[in-house]
Parts: sequence; structure tokens; C-alpha cells
Amino acid sequence: MASTSISFYAQSIFNENFEALTLGNLGTDITGTTAGQGGWYTTAATTAANSAVTNFQVTNNTTVHGKVLSILGSASTTGTKQINQNNKLTSVWGTRTPGNNILQYEFDVYSGAATTSQNTARVYLWDGSSANQCVIGFALNMATKQHTLIAYSDPANINGTTGQTVGNWGYTYNTALAADTWYKVGIAWDSVSGEISYKIINEATNVVVLDEFFQGSAAGATPNLANIQVLAVPNTTVTSNTVAANILFDNIKLKATNTVDLLAVNDITNNKSVSISVFPNPTTDYLKFDNNYKVSAVQVYDASGKSVPTQLLNDQLDVRNLQNGVYLIKITTDKGTATQKFIKK
Repeated sequence: MASTSISFYAQSIFNENFEALTLGNLGTDITGTTAGQGGWYTTAATTAANSAVTNFQVTNNTTVHGKVLSILGSASTTGTKQINQNNKLTSVWGTRTPGNNILQYEFDVYSGAATTSQNTARVYLWDGSSANQCVIGFALNMATKQHTLIAYSDPANINGTTGQTVGNWGYTYNTALAADTWYKVGIAWDSVSGEISYKIINEATNVVVLDEFFQGSAAGATPNLANIQVLAVPNTTVTSNTVAANILFDNIKLKATNTVDLLAVNDITNNKSVSISVFPNPTTDYLKFDNNYKVSAVQVYDASGKSVPTQLLNDQLDVRNLQNGVYLIKITTDKGTATQKFIKK
């Protein structure tokens, strides 16, 4: 949900823009044993035919970005390439300022040119107390340009899919990102409530592509900041791949804060944020608005980000024709706009 609030107590946990590093190989060891530049450990699976220290490069990019990280993916269907920070931030979360219970992970990723490569760009942050819980994660399919939010969650709380067990699920958006474009990605995780916020901005146009929040299932987890992972991963759902993608990352940041302010940019379509609650929630037929403003328009989006048709009548929304699931509603009033989540049963 878009927010205009400002956090006065944010703590920077990690910040890497690669400007202080030397152009060339990031490291000298691809077994993940010896740290390279910036304390980054590089790992390239031997199952990939093209694994080498040259897979991980600090390169010059645009004037805006300067130096960036380039990871060359696998030219086959196996062979993960990854960089991570081992043990560098082990104790940081436990010593954060009281009340800074929200962890924000931000980074820039380049969507790349059109390609047939089945590689995916990924970023993971795991729960340190359970190796099988991905607190938050991101994936970008380099061929389709579709992006995926990854989180330890119950699908019923994300896209309305029932009958599934809580686990590490990926939620892929149908709308593809543009090719040859830098995107700013931000994911926030509330360690108390488990709520996840997900935001993407097109850097060239400053347009907010996505700004949503979901209920995750990792409340109370201890993030493993000793293992910040940035990866190029083969798509395991395909049977053939012969093309390796060059995946670019920049401006990797983590911070602990007391309120979500992802990417520190307000939604440019949101002139002012107002507080509006919707009820009943969940609902089976109509959604009403509890507020002091006149509702002039609403827009409803499904879990894939697609706008779905609804009808606003006498300050209540007719949702009887919607499929069961989780939706976002953007409410426009005479005083500003608000975004809320609701469930259709």
C-alpha cells in the first residue's frame, strides 16, 4: 500500500553500490570459501559448463549507475551462480533500535534485452532459525520478463488459493516488465505481523509499476542477515537451455525501520494518502467504506495486478461477480486516495 509517512528511526544495515570496488572479477574463488571484494563470497555450481571466476564482474554501466554487479548465468538447465555475505551481519538484527521491527530489502535490477535464456535473477533473505523459510525473495524471468514475489506464506492470504500448506511460495505476476530497463525493487517484512510490502519502480520513467502488501507467515522469524543472497538461477521448469544471461544488480540496501517507506518515493499517482477502512472483510457480495470523505471512484486489482471490473453504487461496491480470492482496491475520494486489501469469499 502506498504511504506518505516518513520513518525517523531507520537504521542502515547494509549498503552496497559497488563504487568502491575495482573493475573486473568480484572474487577469485567460486566455491564460496574465500571472500572477494566487498566481503562478497562467490559460488558457481560445477554443474554449469560455463562456471568460472569471470561469472561475477564489477562493470561500468550508465552514468547514473556507475559501477554495477554483473552475474553470468548458466548456459544449461542446471548450475546456480550466487554471491552472498557470510557472517558479516550476524548480530545486527538483534542489536537494532527497539521498535525498528520492519526489515526493508531494496535493490536495482536490469531487465536485460530480449533473450531465450531460461535464467532468472533472484534475491533471497532466509530465516536464520529455520533454513527452510524464505522470509522475502524476488525473481525475474529473463526470457518472459515476468517477476515473482517469493515468501514463506499461505497462498490463501496472497492470492486466495485454498487447500495449500504454509511454505515457500512464489507468486508470479502476469504483466511483464519492459526489456532493457532498470527497475528499483523494494520488499519490506514486518517481523511482528508478518506482513509483506512489495514495490517496483521503473527508474527511467519514475512510474510506480507495483505497490502492494500481503499477509506473510514468517512473523517472529529471525532474518539470516549473515546470508544475503543475490543469484542467477536456471529455470528448473524447462528441459532445455543453451543461453546464459548477463544479469545486472546495483544499490543493494537493507535497513531496519519502524514504518514502511520502500524506495523513499511516493506513488506519483497518489497526491495525498487518506485513511479509509472497508467492510465487511471478507465479503460475499458488497464492500462498504467507513470514512469521512466522498468516494468518487474505485479500481480493483486481482493478485496478478490485473484490473477487474466492478460497479460502485451508493457508496458501496458490488463484488458479487468476482472470483473468490484476495484483491487490492484503490479508493479515490475528494481528499485523496487510499489502497486496501480485501477478500472475496
